[in-house]
Amino acid sequence: MILLLKAWLRDWLRHPLQRLLTILGVVIAIAVVLAVDLANQSAQRAFDRSMLEVAGAATHQILGPAEGFDERHYRDLRWAGWRDLAPIVEGPLRLETGDSVYLLGVDPLAEAPFREAAAGFGEIPVQRLLTEPGTVLVPPAWLEARNRTGEVEVTVRGVSGIYTVSAIPAPAGAAQGQIWVADIATAQELLGRLGRLDRIDARLQRPGADAELQAALPPGLELVPVGARDAAARELAQAFRINLTAMSLLALLIAVFLIYNTQTFSVLRRQQVLGSLHLLGVGRNPVLAVVLLEALLVGLIGTGFGILLGIGLAQGLVGQVARTVSDHFFVVTVTAVEPRPLALAAVFALGLGLSVLAALAPAFEASGQRSIAASGRAALERRSHRLTGHLFLIGLLMLALGMAVAGLGWGDLIGGFVALFLLITGFLLLLPRFLASGLKWVAGPVADRLDSALTRLAGRSLERSLSRSGPAVVALTLALAAAIGVSVLVGSFRVSVTEWLGVTLTSDLYLVPAESASGRGGARLPGEWVSLLSDWPEVASVSTGTTQDVVSGRGLIRLFLLEPHADWLEHLPLVAGSDPDLDQRLQDTDAVLITEGFAAHQGLTLNDRIDITVPAGSRSFAIAGIYRDYSHPGGTVLMRSDRYHGGAAPGFHSMGLRVGAETAVEALESRLADWLRDRDAAALITRPETIQRESLEIFDRTFAITHLLRVITLGVAFVAILSALVALQMERSREYAILRSTGLLPGGVSRLVFLQAGLLGLFAAVAAIPLGLGMGWILIEVINREAFGWRMDVLLPGWPLAENLLLGIGAALLASVYPAWRLARMPVVPALRVES
Repeated sequence: MILLLKAWLRDWLRHPLQRLLTILGVVIAIAVVLAVDLANQSAQRAFDRSMLEVAGAATHQILGPAEGFDERHYRDLRWAGWRDLAPIVEGPLRLETGDSVYLLGVDPLAEAPFREAAAGFGEIPVQRLLTEPGTVLVPPAWLEARNRTGEVEVTVRGVSGIYTVSAIPAPAGAAQGQIWVADIATAQELLGRLGRLDRIDARLQRPGADAELQAALPPGLELVPVGARDAAARELAQAFRINLTAMSLLALLIAVFLIYNTQTFSVLRRQQVLGSLHLLGVGRNPVLAVVLLEALLVGLIGTGFGILLGIGLAQGLVGQVARTVSDHFFVVTVTAVEPRPLALAAVFALGLGLSVLAALAPAFEASGQRSIAASGRAALERRSHRLTGHLFLIGLLMLALGMAVAGLGWGDLIGGFVALFLLITGFLLLLPRFLASGLKWVAGPVADRLDSALTRLAGRSLERSLSRSGPAVVALTLALAAAIGVSVLVGSFRVSVTEWLGVTLTSDLYLVPAESASGRGGARLPGEWVSLLSDWPEVASVSTGTTQDVVSGRGLIRLFLLEPHADWLEHLPLVAGSDPDLDQRLQDTDAVLITEGFAAHQGLTLNDRIDITVPAGSRSFAIAGIYRDYSHPGGTVLMRSDRYHGGAAPGFHSMGLRVGAETAVEALESRLADWLRDRDAAALITRPETIQRESLEIFDRTFAITHLLRVITLGVAFVAILSALVALQMERSREYAILRSTGLLPGGVSRLVFLQAGLLGLFAAVAAIPLGLGMGWILIEVINREAFGWRMDVLLPGWPLAENLLLGIGAALLASVYPAWRLARMPVVPALRVES
């Protein structure tokens, strides 16, 4: 066995390039899978830590209106005997440097059961929160990152002005990331919520206590389980991470074809050795074990280096994932990747398992060869051609099953990915049969029409080496199809978002607060500004909008309060509920509009009802319409502002101004800027084109990581086709030597190699078009709809298809440079004597 192993592995020294290419493909694929997993998990852990710091050990939270509720409700509950309660004021705070932090206002006397942030009242820093106004606890890591130690003075921009606070290091282990902690009174002043609370945390451990506490609450306050606040964001972010993971697994699937191709070539090149060993009495099991051991060694080396590369790549990806998650779901701050032993072990097992799995067919082929005659390449190719028929039938069945799963919507999001896998696999199984037929057509009618001997040689040679050319084409087709699928998804989505922004941004100028806002409060523009600006002769009409999280019968939902322009419904992309009296119904009755995403996630349709908590208490609202909106993945409920407040709104997050017919936008913008200088509330003026540009920048950031994974996948495919071409040319070196000896010049050999590569690239590029378009359709109509509920028109890309054609042929031609150079310089006589 030892001698057999030495003889088998000696080939590594004789042909190192083939092994290096295989190991490189495994390294890249494993690195991508691990990097995406580590980046996803790091962002998730950052979210979990943030939730733990903000929510602590609370089991429930008492929530009210987004602008907060009277702090006397907390006092009344304490007097009523509810002890495990802690009042909270929270919101974003802008530093003078422009950075934002999250301020958590707490009562240190009530914090012990909930958080470590300010629970240690015996410690000097925590005592100072109560005894010294304007004192905040900051994470020690925040000070260290700015080369500061001890107490420092920090200037912050509060809602009502500029403040200087004393930032002192929090007790060790108290808070991490960007969360600052202050006393309730300090937080109320900085966030502009004097006398009001954002929530009350509660620990309810006795059965039935939640019902009792809910009954004790005044109208307008609701008791909500802690998990309800972040469940929707967690679910949506998980859908985003599943999409990234699925994309990364394509690279690993291509690596499997690479390993299979290499191991098949390895067995074929040693066919005479295998036949001789069998004649000398070596059994099947030792040969099987040696081939699998070689594959295991390839997987071991590739996976080991892939893990190291993946950890480094994750450092670059984690920032992109965190930024995308922060743009759409929840704010996370990730500074480092934390590799988990379980994740490393899983990826290690995946790499080794797939390496061995890819080598099973070549291993059984090697162990079953009983003579030199039976082990010839011709016998292998005959079996390969017969196998294409069986694969074709299996592929048709998988395609039918995939279309059934996609069409019937089985399994929700996971079912969508199952359907995608079935369609991809089924289509790829059809390719060997189509490739064989196509190559025969090239070697026959095409070559006859062109009167080209090289075309005939190229077609016949590739068709006779289907076991080698087939996996290479499949790998390249898969990579190119993934690129087309992503282009269809991103292109369709971008056009849909652009059109949606163009329709919905109907004002000429917008006013927004200069400070940060949040779903539970934040900076707002004063409500009296509406009447003041409406009286200006330059202003034709004013609209206002406020987005906030409110309690409902469906949990915590995002509510958009709108005081619109008169013709607003003409610009709203309604998909259901068109009614001439819709605007009047929204003004006079308890009716709302919901987005497609909200309808999909909540399973709602027209005329269904939803209970929503407004300042006057909980009321039931009818769903009067459904409209298209891409602003929030979880979906939004739209309500007229006066129906929510029962009158004029005390403040809002944005204001839209339309200029009069005789007024230039620049003139109104100039007067507005002068007017804002004398206001107490700081506001910014922005134009719709600026909003559109910034929105599309967020969109492009969202899909930047997807494009990166697409490029990496193409890199793995390039390695795969390079490996296949090297193997193909090496195993047919004797044929090339015969051509050289019969008068074919080195330049002719190079042209033949490039022609073969071009044929493979052309076939892969053409085959990738229907597969890529199908992948794009499933991504848009099945996976995207299940994950986010968004609908969009599927657009056929023009330039990406042409780019795909050029990319496929270019990759194949580039991969053929080395084989062409090697064969052109190959000594003819040695190659004629021994077949490699």
